[in-house]
Amino acid sequence: MDILIRRRIGKALILIVLIFSIGTVGFYILLDHLSFIDSLYLTVITLTTVGYGDLTPHNNISEGGNLYLVELFAILLILFGIGSLLYVMGVITEYVVSGDMISERRRKRMQKLISTLRYHYIICGAGRAGVYMMQELKATVRPFVVIERSEERIREVLTEFGDLLYIQGDSTQDEIMEQAGLKHAAGIMAALPDEKDNLFVVMSLSQYRKENAKRFRIGAKVEHFKKMAPKIRSAGADCVISPERISSRRMISEMFRPSVTTFLDRMLKDDRAVMRIEEVTISPGSVFSGTTLREARIPEKTGLLIVAVRKGGIGEFIQNPDAGQKIEAGDVLIGMGPMDKVFTLRKIAQ
Repeated sequence: MDILIRRRIGKALILIVLIFSIGTVGFYILLDHLSFIDSLYLTVITLTTVGYGDLTPHNNISEGGNLYLVELFAILLILFGIGSLLYVMGVITEYVVSGDMISERRRKRMQKLISTLRYHYIICGAGRAGVYMMQELKATVRPFVVIERSEERIREVLTEFGDLLYIQGDSTQDEIMEQAGLKHAAGIMAALPDEKDNLFVVMSLSQYRKENAKRFRIGAKVEHFKKMAPKIRSAGADCVISPERISSRRMISEMFRPSVTTFLDRMLKDDRAVMRIEEVTISPGSVFSGTTLREARIPEKTGLLIVAVRKGGIGEFIQNPDAGQKIEAGDVLIGMGPMDKVFTLRKIAQ
């Protein structure tokens, strides 16, 4: 509908330009002593039905001119011109009433905001899994953009996320991904209903990552884990998640570790103080680099509990590290505590 109305507006504008051109040239040829501006002025007051006052065809026709020909031209110009003006006004009114003008303005504003994002996350699909991702990203104050094909689904999500940044379109199209800020993204999560679409998205992103030497992470949701997970991993996904497998493990945890699951639930759902288990990478030049955990005094400075260290960000985890554990650039610290304390640690670690 949007494209159709735009085409009709374009045709209407061309029609108006054509009518005014014919009127201006016609009066310029048929009437004597008229300049180009006077001819245009006479055309305007004719088509707008203002009426002839200071400038009329009768006063400017030459002695040898044909008055009836001028009058016939003016009549045809009025009838054809008024009809065309009414058509243009109808098309513009339809465009405004349909909300396309407002939607276009909103889309441009949205695109401008998205273009300013850096190290954000892109969620492909606004289904149930996508909504849970949005809630977690919002709770942990991480910027994100949602790509969703269905306009109706976007309206539903906006009732919960009023300031949502989104792109309405197909995640499998490269231009849609670029509009979502793929160039500056930190991670992309494919949570589309169709597993084949998720596979295609992962393949496209993996190829883009190789060609442009980008370092963003790629995650994908699958329903048939044994069948699709190997294919999606081989296509380039860094992580593959199966909601069915996660829910099954959760049920077992509820049976054997009810206090642990209750603790984690409350930690994740408490809006008063957002508690998380987060990771922080030690950057080169950080005051922590080359020190021990005892010397770093992270609990005193940030209030975080360091539960593990991963040397160089790869390999095995050193769980429950002792105070003499040395910290070096590239190490990843796994800490637990409020998100504002996590931000404090990240600031120091950089």
